[in-house]
Amino acid sequence: MILRPSRYGKFYGCERFPDCDAAHGAHEDGRPLGVPANHETKQARIRAHAAFDTLWKSGLMGRNAAYRWMQSTLGMTPDEAHIGRFDIATCDRLILAVSNFTSEQQDVEDDVLEG
Repeated sequence: MILRPSRYGKFYGCERFPDCDAAHGAHEDGRPLGVPANHETKQARIRAHAAFDTLWKSGLMGRNAAYRWMQSTLGMTPDEAHIGRFDIATCDRLILAVSNFTSEQQDVEDDVLEG
């Protein structure tokens, strides 16, 4: 992959474009955003983000609190707790943890309504 400019900022694109359309985001200084991944890992990261984002988009917790929850739940440092760095297994762990957490929250809400 080579660093390329775009109207949205810098990104890494496949050297063989247009035969290969793989891309990876970059910071303005050219550092990659996260760790480049193959197609399967990229799809797992997309699923993990979709699950994780429900924590703060639903109002269950604020965004910073959601990242602290992820760090604590997965036993990670703040530097490690970035989905763009995750492998497939870590994505799956996060998805399961979010599912368990939201199920527990629903159980609490059900108990309150029944109580």
